[in-house]
Amino acid sequence: MACILKDDADIIKQVKEQVEFVKKQKDSLENKKEITKLLEQEIAKEKENIEISAEAKNKYIAKIEEEKKKQLAILEELEKSSAQIMEIIELACQEREKAKQAQQQAQSKQPGAEAARTEPTLQPKKGIFQLPLKGSIISNYGQQKQPELNTYVFNSGIDISAPLGEAIRGASFGTVIYIGNVKGYGEIIILDHGGNVVTLYAHLSKVLIKMNEQVAKGQIIGQVGTSGGVPTPRLHFEVRVEGKPVNPFDWL
Repeated sequence: MACILKDDADIIKQVKEQVEFVKKQKDSLENKKEITKLLEQEIAKEKENIEISAEAKNKYIAKIEEEKKKQLAILEELEKSSAQIMEIIELACQEREKAKQAQQQAQSKQPGAEAARTEPTLQPKKGIFQLPLKGSIISNYGQQKQPELNTYVFNSGIDISAPLGEAIRGASFGTVIYIGNVKGYGEIIILDHGGNVVTLYAHLSKVLIKMNEQVAKGQIIGQVGTSGGVPTPRLHFEVRVEGKPVNPFDWL
């Protein structure tokens, strides 16, 4: 049997060590490749997430901008409608005044008739009117902050949240001078209370009175709705003096 010399044994040992070292290097390289591959996959996935997030963000911003444009358009319509309502009130009051003057002229021809008197404008006083219905006040009179639009808008009345179909009552004794649909306000009723003062009821789902009808204080005149494009059932209530909106709480 051949004998392995000491020098040969050393050489064999060195070769084995080199083979083991190369194997470890190879394993290490394979591990690094695997780690690099995993890192590349994670980076690609993160990049995809960032792109999706950016796209979602851009879509959200675009949606907000579109909604802002819609809301601003609605507010512009409401301003125009408010001016239209003022014209409606003026016209209705002129018609009533003409009828009243004609009646007074006819009466003045009778013996002992008194001269016609001009009706004075009623002054604000607490308790003259009552709230048309019970509910939560979701928007007060005057300048209101609109966070989503980053601006202030003027509310010509107050908005009261209530269930769909809830009964709406006349704020006081009056005469129905207008029933109709106005853009942004939906179905509305206007009552004339004398003294150049009227009340307006908007976003109705149903009108339960007729033109020129005499309405008693607390009488049911309509029902809460969403007409006029409002998102939830509510009543928009206004008090107007000589056609111009005033703070309802000065009269309630």
